[in-house]
Amino acid sequence: MFHRLVKKTICVVMLSILGITSGHAKDISINYIANSTVRITDGEHVLFTDFPYVSGAYDYMQYTYPYFVEQDNDVTTLISNRLTDHFDPEVFLTLGWKIIAPAEVVGDLQKRYLALKEERDRVVADLKRNQEIDQAISPGSVVNITLPDPIIEPKTTVVAENMLFGPMQITAIRTPSAQTEHYSYLVEWGGRKLYFSGDTGDVKHLATLPETDIAFLSPWLFENARKENALPKTKKLVIYHHKDAEIIPNCFNCVVPQKGEYIPFE
Repeated sequence: MFHRLVKKTICVVMLSILGITSGHAKDISINYIANSTVRITDGEHVLFTDFPYVSGAYDYMQYTYPYFVEQDNDVTTLISNRLTDHFDPEVFLTLGWKIIAPAEVVGDLQKRYLALKEERDRVVADLKRNQEIDQAISPGSVVNITLPDPIIEPKTTVVAENMLFGPMQITAIRTPSAQTEHYSYLVEWGGRKLYFSGDTGDVKHLATLPETDIAFLSPWLFENARKENALPKTKKLVIYHHKDAEIIPNCFNCVVPQKGEYIPFE
């Protein structure tokens, strides 16, 4: 059953991505991937939120993603915090994507990259030294070696309050959450305004937001804001960072998407 669901999710995501990317070069389109991850594209640029993350971390959604569909795309991922249900540095280092993230996430990535590069350099040196020895022992033969793949240096940007990435204007809002460096984001792109809460449960910053086309809130931020009559002004409210089949009480006008679901603006 699980494998059938995974295959179904992959098919839905791929069909949505391929259809949207080829059909609308200027308009931005959104797919919900899983957890607090959405994929946004205008056909030329791709922006993920909180992706890749560790599948199933903290008992949140499991997923399988067809990364190969992004191999020719200009991809950036926007990270709210370092927790593993929001970011998987090991997978990210294999992708060659750009990343906008808190300083502690970027610092950790740089340390991981340098450690991996140092280890690869050591392995390469050992292989070449052994090749020279084998060649000296058998000067008439050809000694071939297979080198490990190069380590991709991460293309990192530390979060700043206001950032311009191609067609995307990104505003970072420092928000409290679980003793981590955490940011919520306002993304303006293609004439649309999108808000992403990340992990925070703090409602104070919501009053500072402009009216958005879509606001993505976690279940706990939604409930906190509802109780305090502090929900953001938005044309569409989407719950994300929920669990599979989770019921969101009192969320009568919300969208609670399933994995791979396309999210229209209207």
